[in-house]
Amino acid sequence: MKNEELRMKNYIVSDFFSKEKKLLKFSFFFFFLFFVGCRNDRPHLPANKLPKDYTTENLLEMNRVLAEKETKEIEAFVEQSELDFTQSPLAFWHHIEYQGDGRSIQKGDIVRITFDLSLLDGTVCYTPQNKGDKTITIGRFDIIRGLDESLLLLNEGGRGTFIIPSDLAFAMIGDQDCIGAKKTIIYEIKTVEIVP
Repeated sequence: MKNEELRMKNYIVSDFFSKEKKLLKFSFFFFFLFFVGCRNDRPHLPANKLPKDYTTENLLEMNRVLAEKETKEIEAFVEQSELDFTQSPLAFWHHIEYQGDGRSIQKGDIVRITFDLSLLDGTVCYTPQNKGDKTITIGRFDIIRGLDESLLLLNEGGRGTFIIPSDLAFAMIGDQDCIGAKKTIIYEIKTVEIVP
């Protein structure tokens, strides 16, 4: 009887392990089918090639369109103006009313200027009585680049009018006061004095 009990126990144990093997095989087969069946057959981009980002392209295109529009507005203003404007290589426009009788302004000079600042639509933003006077060092960009470059065209005591596109002025942020984003500005320089 003991042999038969022992055989029966062995049969039950081997049957158990046999069922466990079948369950393992079935589980493995199921997972294999699941992962193969869910496989994405689309080709993958190489790790060094990212999907194209159109945001930068769209922003560049928008900026190009806005610059073209601004250029047309400036050209229309210049055409209607009674003053004789000349375009500089840097793309700002200038009319020198009086060259000045002092020495020419150069980079590194400290100058005191008074001016009227307005927008193309005629809005006056600053006058000598209201923020329209500054002491600056030429070439250090204490002011906007367009004005810094414009002043190099004058001698001490000179006067002139300068139309400065937004990319050489306050660009996309404006001056947080009177000048808005992407606005062309007009500086009418009243006086230029070199500070010793």
